Amino acid sequence: MSDDELSNETYDFIIKHFTKERIKERYEWLYDMLYVYVESEKLQDSVYISEKILNHVIIDYFVDIYRLKDFQGIEKVHDSKIYAYLSFWLLRHKVIQLTDKENEQLVFVNEAFVQELLRSYLFRKPDNISISDVSKDSIDNFLETLVYYFKYRDYSAKSIEMIILAFQAGRGYQYSADYKK
Repeated sequence: MSDDELSNETYDFIIKHFTKERIKERYEWLYDMLYVYVESEKLQDSVYISEKILNHVIIDYFVDIYRLKDFQGIEKVHDSKIYAYLSFWLLRHKVIQLTDKENEQLVFVNEAFVQELLRSYLFRKPDNISISDVSKDSIDNFLETLVYYFKYRDYSAKSIEMIILAFQAGRGYQYSADYKK
């Protein structure tokens, strides 16, 4: 994200609150994740990451976070909100664009990316735990249903946040059941 794109006076309040550096860092972090996803899925010949659209995602995300912080009196935004609101705007704006418009398999590439983004967040702590064979079907079903939900259901940043929180609560409940004293 360039300084010119951030210099629009409409967003001065966002820059003042979050700083240009923080906004650029979030842009670069998200761009890097998108890039790694495209490379790891070997999609570089079929898609591209629209930097112009990503600019809109970042600005819309920070506007939402600004409003939330102001309205709810939040000092530091929880990671679940960060991932939920970024996911929403990524899905809404479709940052990953097709170069091969006839490739039916890539129509929902943005939904697949957001599922991967959320999966990486939900399974990062602890990251050295492997999924047991007993739980694999449930986890796979959750991830597949998440993509389906993004494709065909009405969603909002709030509903994505609730999915994240419900998953974390389920994990907490399971931990408590496994290790109750």
